[in-house]
Amino acid sequence: IAACSLAGAVAIGVGAAAAWGWWLLAFVAVGAVLVPAYNLELAFHTDWGFAAAWGAFPALTGYFVEAQSLRLEALAAAGYAFAASLAQRSLSTPVRKARRGHASTDGTAPLEQALRFSTAAAVLLAVALVAARLR
Repeated sequence: IAACSLAGAVAIGVGAAAAWGWWLLAFVAVGAVLVPAYNLELAFHTDWGFAAAWGAFPALTGYFVEAQSLRLEALAAAGYAFAASLAQRSLSTPVRKARRGHASTDGTAPLEQALRFSTAAAVLLAVALVAARLR
């Protein structure tokens, strides 16, 4: 199932590259390597790898699809996504360990609350950026 899903995503990426520009294939290729490498724990399966693969890379890809280039604001957005992913990972790891290893998650409530607030902050930032773009 996973291989079929990845093949479908690559096919969509190739179709998008045909429609919007062949440079997009570079992102499709990197994504096609990142997904199995991370999920099979072959590479990138660290906090920094997580932040790069699931934070910065999607931000860069999304920006490139829309702008057909990578400019300073793309790098800033990728940096934000990288840092936000690292923050999420550092907060969620102790909570996940508490859930798996104990019958109770006592003591993790502040971490879970921080995760909720960081999610809300990211959504509000995205809304603000879209609103600024529409102006």
